[in-house]
Amino acid sequence: MSTSAGSRTLAASAAPDKPKSKWLWPLESAKARVSSFFGALRGRRAHGGVDISTPVGTPVKATDGGVVVASTNRYEGDKKYGEVVVIEHMNGFKSLYAHLNTRDVKVGDEVVAGQSIGQSGKTGHSTGPHLHLEAFYNGARTDPKNLLAGLEESALPSALNAKQYTSTDGSFVTKAPYVAPAKAGKSSKSGKTAKGGKAGKASSSQKHIKNRAPKSSKKSGRK
Repeated sequence: MSTSAGSRTLAASAAPDKPKSKWLWPLESAKARVSSFFGALRGRRAHGGVDISTPVGTPVKATDGGVVVASTNRYEGDKKYGEVVVIEHMNGFKSLYAHLNTRDVKVGDEVVAGQSIGQSGKTGHSTGPHLHLEAFYNGARTDPKNLLAGLEESALPSALNAKQYTSTDGSFVTKAPYVAPAKAGKSSKSGKTAKGGKAGKASSSQKHIKNRAPKSSKKSGRK
């Protein structure tokens, strides 16, 4: 396979532990914000890429030149990615763009960095419109922040609060359990019992007795 330059071939020529590629920002939108980082825990599963929230229909661009190796709505036989495009780049890198609304390239197409490959959407298993971007180096997932500059500067506060637990070299491992912050105003089960359980009934009963006491005294006075 050759790149858009025609004279180069795709090969893992970079050192395995020192990736050199730098990618272009994949979206044409000033509203695009990082909503989830690589490695952020979702239940017991670590996030395998970076999510960038953006309106449906935002042009999605190739982060680097290469050859399209997948353009489908059933990537690896699974519908979770929705409409997806995968590009193989130089030096062992690969990029995946998921939840697209439309795809503008097909398998075998050669693309250049910054070329439109489709439009963002919310297809597949998605809670809202965004681009899910994954990065691979020599077949293994790697943190896109190693290739894309300015991810933290363009991140939502919620994404920063639930930041990734990955090793310093960007490998896909968890280092500590993520504990979701407790929501304000919610009490524990024991607290609910104290408010609305037996304790609550007891206080209601006492109030009832106090209200009845004067009536009993009044009746005895008449007799």
